[in-house]
Amino acid sequence: MNNLYVISTPIGNLNDLSLRAISLFKDLEIIYCEDTRTSSPLVKKYNPKIKLISLHKFNEKQQIDSVLLNLKSKDVGLISDAGTPTINDPGQLLIKHLKQQKIKIIPVPGASALTTAISISGLEYNSFNFIGFLPKKEKAIIDLVNNNLNNDLLVAYESPNRIKKTLSTLHHHFGNIQVCLARELTKFYEEIITDNIENLLNNEYKGEIVLIINTRTIAKQNNLLKETISLYKKEGINNKSILNLLSSTTNFKKNDIYEELKND
Repeated sequence: MNNLYVISTPIGNLNDLSLRAISLFKDLEIIYCEDTRTSSPLVKKYNPKIKLISLHKFNEKQQIDSVLLNLKSKDVGLISDAGTPTINDPGQLLIKHLKQQKIKIIPVPGASALTTAISISGLEYNSFNFIGFLPKKEKAIIDLVNNNLNNDLLVAYESPNRIKKTLSTLHHHFGNIQVCLARELTKFYEEIITDNIENLLNNEYKGEIVLIINTRTIAKQNNLLKETISLYKKEGINNKSILNLLSSTTNFKKNDIYEELKND
């Protein structure tokens, strides 16, 4: 069997295509891609004779046999519409199967909206969790954030049609937390904003968006609330009085205080 090359392509700026990727485009005879219409202008710029075959989330399982058949006689490439394959894009099933068959898979690294956004967010982190696209339901978003407080950042893709609703949801439940909103990365209208949510709510956003939520600040806020309640309890103050005192003299949300008192 020959090799499968997993090749990253630009997320916007075509100058981000690596020299190694260009070399492979010139040498390979077959490349599997999400949408042949999207990939054709880029790939055929370097090799007009190359054959592009679609491999997307709806046919990936069926295309595994096609990839295996081609690998018997030649090296094969895999790309996505933009960025690094398998990162919220097709290819995971294929690669898992090929690894089980002991077929060599060679990465050709390059652009990724995920790492690009994190690298210029200005947010401090030791760990982050990437979850692809955010769920649509408000409760699911809140549960997702609460379940990821062990990571410094929660990173997700979001559509321009939903971003303002998502920001409003985060603001309502977690307060004026800090986020990074990166849109149209590497493109002409590129915009990277790291700010408190209140300063982002009234703006209009277009294009593909990476949203980075500073969950470290939420975790710190929750820990501070726990410590404050614990101090009051040590002084013998009852729950009702703690609730009234904290809700009237601090920025803690009344519902959060109530939940913490209930769970304590």
